[in-house]
Amino acid sequence: MRDKLLKAFPSLLDKELSDEYIENHPNLMWDVPEIPLNRAVPLYVLWCVEHHNKDEYLIVDDTISALNKYAREKDSSTGNLSFKQSCNKTQVEVILEFLEWCKNSACLDIESMLSRGIKNWNAVHQSLKLGS
Repeated sequence: MRDKLLKAFPSLLDKELSDEYIENHPNLMWDVPEIPLNRAVPLYVLWCVEHHNKDEYLIVDDTISALNKYAREKDSSTGNLSFKQSCNKTQVEVILEFLEWCKNSACLDIESMLSRGIKNWNAVHQSLKLGS
């Protein structure tokens, strides 16, 4: 999963937010980072992959919750929610794979939130396929 994220989101290599920052600001929706969401969200997703065995489930829960919200956002002019609009087809597929990976992870018990996230990002994926 980590390699797919790095390939789909090249900005991850710059590591613009430290692990410590993410751990101290677990909620992307309330603690909006000072960098654009198209670079911040992948860093949170990567953190979830790299630290899924930590007792920091709040960050994972909040990241999945934020992804749900971003997938449902209809207005691309809403800067603080416009992550979906910045994603290409490959990036959407990797976000879907991340949600599936979370669903299959034994350490998580947030089935309903993950199911909604997968449904929402599948809709985004379908709209990109229809638009191509």
